[in-house]
Amino acid sequence: MRIDQVLGGRYRLLCHLGSGGMATVWRAHDEVLDRVVAVKVLAGPYSTDPGARSRIRAEARAAASLSHPHVTNVHDYGECVGEDGASLPYVVMELLPGQTLAQRLADGPIPPRAAMRLCSQIAEALAAAHARGLVHRDVKPSNVILTPAGAKVLDFGIAVAAGQEEPEADGRLLGTPAYIAPERITADLALPSSDVYALGVLIHRVLTNRLPWTVETTMEMLNAHIFAEPAPLPAIEGVPFEINEVTARCLARDPWDRPEAAVVAGIFATAAGLAVVADDDGDLAAAPAPPPQRPRPDDEPDAMPASPALPASPGRPGVARRVLLVGALVIALVTAAAAALRQADDRPSTAGGPLSTGQPAQDAAQTRATQTPQSLPAASSGSTVTPPSTRPNLGAAPDQKPSPSAASSDTGSPAASRTSVPPPGTTPGPAPGTTVTALGGVVRVQCAGRTAQVLDVQPAAGYTIKDYDAGPAAEVQVVLQSATNESEIKVRCGSNGPLPRIKESQQ
Repeated sequence: MRIDQVLGGRYRLLCHLGSGGMATVWRAHDEVLDRVVAVKVLAGPYSTDPGARSRIRAEARAAASLSHPHVTNVHDYGECVGEDGASLPYVVMELLPGQTLAQRLADGPIPPRAAMRLCSQIAEALAAAHARGLVHRDVKPSNVILTPAGAKVLDFGIAVAAGQEEPEADGRLLGTPAYIAPERITADLALPSSDVYALGVLIHRVLTNRLPWTVETTMEMLNAHIFAEPAPLPAIEGVPFEINEVTARCLARDPWDRPEAAVVAGIFATAAGLAVVADDDGDLAAAPAPPPQRPRPDDEPDAMPASPALPASPGRPGVARRVLLVGALVIALVTAAAAALRQADDRPSTAGGPLSTGQPAQDAAQTRATQTPQSLPAASSGSTVTPPSTRPNLGAAPDQKPSPSAASSDTGSPAASRTSVPPPGTTPGPAPGTTVTALGGVVRVQCAGRTAQVLDVQPAAGYTIKDYDAGPAAEVQVVLQSATNESEIKVRCGSNGPLPRIKESQQ
């Protein structure tokens, strides 16, 4: 590749931004749409390696299937002719302003409220991937970009369909040792809960700038995931107990004991002072919770087509490798942040070298791409680590439970009887339920397990009730209409309470 070379008849290479083990990243100009983009091209021996070529194509397909504010947008995929005449695959993606989370953490822990907001955004991105049947497999700080608009998760180059067995043809285990879940090492499985485990490690790192274990080598790190208990989060001023609790659950050795990514996102959004609302497409999102508050001094601003979901199983089967997709609600965090986080140099670590998890610069035994503040797509399509030669069974240790063979997705069923919606009016005193606010008014909803029921509707001035289904049911709905707008409010009940979806439509 060279400066001014045009790929696919439209992407003119402007300058080289970074290189990793498998790919190089270029700043380029899209001459058709007149915009600056990032182009990732396979490099060196990987340009002809069938596995590497397959992974970069999979990255493009996986990321392109996720339309989410906290997933890096992929614009295009193509192949160009290299200097030796060989075909080179490339991926075109948005060029992100900002730095990686790994670079930011080199400066020290992030202030609690900003850290919780950031972790909520990352969890939402993973929940979106899991809802489409994808497991990222390499969740770590260097695969998160901090932009003025929030976090962006990138590098879906080693993502797989949920439940797929792990090893590549050559026996390698793809991922970063410090963030690999136990079942990935011992049972060759990639589950949505495997990403949640990695998220738990990342949360601990973000809040403390340390990993939950103290080890010196990659092998010790892998063994720690299987046998050692992670250190609990210490008491941190401004971090509520619920955060410590859910982080511990994320790091549970048994995948069945971990929460869904969507649940983690909701808990962190609440702790950060955010409320669950919905965007214009009706998808869940988080926004600042009313009433508005003055920002705290420590509030630092943040950054393959999916396989069809398998049918859910009602219970825990006994076959270790029969896994089913965990259904996850998509929660997207749409916030306006003021400025990007401070910039810091990335500190790469080398595969096979020491892995002192007590030091913030050494997350994993792998080489990471060199990145600049203005170009932060990952240059590497995933890292590899050779698993232990003898893989212990999940049930080998006395305190371990058997590996799961399925993940169930709870869905409520409508009740046999329905009640009429309570008449709009003044809410008397302290009332049960949760209020959901839209432009058209306020709806008060109560959850009983997975069953929702509308308790009260208060249309805003100029609005009337057009339609409603008050429940009790798995999903309730209220439509409020004015001369110029229609507010459609739907609510389901999740593990953490009501999950509203609001769609505003101009008439």
